[in-house]
Amino acid sequence: MKELFSSTWVGRAVTAVSAIILVVGAATVVATRPSDSPATNTVPYARDYELPVTTETQTLNDLPQAARRVAGEFILAAAGREDMERAWRITHSNLKQGISKKEWLTGNIPVQYYPSDAIATATFSVDELTPSVIFLKVLVLPKKGFKVKPQVFAIGLSATGRGAKKSWLVHYWAPVVSIPVPAGPED
Repeated sequence: MKELFSSTWVGRAVTAVSAIILVVGAATVVATRPSDSPATNTVPYARDYELPVTTETQTLNDLPQAARRVAGEFILAAAGREDMERAWRITHSNLKQGISKKEWLTGNIPVQYYPSDAIATATFSVDELTPSVIFLKVLVLPKKGFKVKPQVFAIGLSATGRGAKKSWLVHYWAPVVSIPVPAGPED
């Protein structure tokens, strides 16, 4: 009997059977244990109250006056190409896209053009308002007699500095494009 247990073949067989039992046991434990993850837990969490709505609607009254002024100046100075020097000073480096000041002053800039002499009015609505970032939609309406169409633009502003030295720079400017979807199939 001693020879049987000291045989290489029997030792390997016992090791293999032990490994199989270990793997099957581990798989059984993993498959039958309960999960604490809410994504896989099928038991709903009980709540005796409704969660409050946390989305706030922000209006132009919440918009810092300095940011509103910079947005208006940007429309005339950069989009209207009236004052390229002023446009350079109120534009964030992200929007400048590596353009040198000398090239910027030529008016060949990555800002969608809208002729400032054609603007009758521009109205703003707030998309996002945080202490450091603001996104607005701007509706630009042309004066009568001009052949340009009304246009909606998205403008983003970033705060620089703090306290009394806080100022705003325009980091985003792009037309808002909507693609009309037909109400039904054409006949």
